[in-house]
Amino acid sequence: MAFGHYYLFLVMSAALLLLNGVSGTEGKIVGGWTPIENVNDVHVQYLGNLAVKAYNQNNQNGTSLTFERVIYGETQVVNGMNYRLLIEALEGDNMGKYQAVVYEKIKLTSFKEFP
Repeated sequence: MAFGHYYLFLVMSAALLLLNGVSGTEGKIVGGWTPIENVNDVHVQYLGNLAVKAYNQNNQNGTSLTFERVIYGETQVVNGMNYRLLIEALEGDNMGKYQAVVYEKIKLTSFKEFP
């Protein structure tokens, strides 16, 4: 009988750890997309601009886009953060809408006292 209680305890503990492991910060679920409340936030606009710059650097067809603004966005908690952004950008005189996914992972590489 003691083995049965021990086994039940292990199963319940594993289930709780699993459930705890799928939840991210601020009630977000790992893997789920959550709308960004304020796409006008400086950081969100920065990431949109960064995405357009990266597109321009890697673009093989010779066209170049000019970032205008992020008009919608969602975040996804992963080992870092994904931002799925709907961006308005100009190609010449033509305004277009583009979707970009930007992966952001902040990793501290050094921290020490400064003399």
